[in-house]
Amino acid sequence: MKRTRKKRMNSRGFSLIEIAVVLIIISVLLAIVVVPLSTQIEQRRRADTEKQLELIKEAIIGFALSNGRFPCASRATDNGIESFISKATGTCNAYVGLVPAVTLGLSPIDSSGFAVDAWEITPNRIHYAIADLTPSTPVPTACASAGSHVLTKTDGMRSATMDCLADTALNMLTICAVKPNGSPAAASACTAPLSTKAPFVVFSLGKNAPTGGTGADEAHNVDTDSYFVSHTPTDAASASGEFDDIVVWPSLNTIFARMVQAGKLP
Repeated sequence: MKRTRKKRMNSRGFSLIEIAVVLIIISVLLAIVVVPLSTQIEQRRRADTEKQLELIKEAIIGFALSNGRFPCASRATDNGIESFISKATGTCNAYVGLVPAVTLGLSPIDSSGFAVDAWEITPNRIHYAIADLTPSTPVPTACASAGSHVLTKTDGMRSATMDCLADTALNMLTICAVKPNGSPAAASACTAPLSTKAPFVVFSLGKNAPTGGTGADEAHNVDTDSYFVSHTPTDAASASGEFDDIVVWPSLNTIFARMVQAGKLP
């Protein structure tokens, strides 16, 4: 009887060891699978956001083709509607702010009327900036009669003419590959500019939007100047710090071609 009981106890102990081994194996396999799965989810969100930004860019261009101007930005209190001081003069309350999703007829939108990226939380509302285009001093010859706020004033671009808009002395938004120091007054101060003639930019703050990130490049995208940074994602250990913003902008030549075709230029 004692021998039988001992065998049973040994058998039971062996079964527990087997279970423990199986659980360890399962845990290891889960660890191997879960990490890539998490990475895949983030990659999918980033890809979806990139597509969304392209669609919004097209919606803004479509708005210009219909209205002869670009929309103003929306402030956080404007519920997704573009914000004007004076529509007649094209003077916006905000040139750097959020996408005016209601004005553009975009969907889906959050409860306050704003478009959000694939992370779908309030800090991930999509940002928009339009150049407050006022001829520089001295005024380029081609812009002698351009007036102010020509990008946001109805038919302002037609009045300014393409020669004026394309003039290298007329500053639009500058997209930098590397953050400029402070808020430079000239495009030459921007290291490796990707564009110095962007009429508008649309951008997502990426996964780290709730914390704002730690990189200086990201900080530069949410200030109120006309310089924006766009480059491949980097982590906090990189020289420029963490960066996962996604920035898109149109070519000025593309805008010209589309508006000429629509009869809004020249």
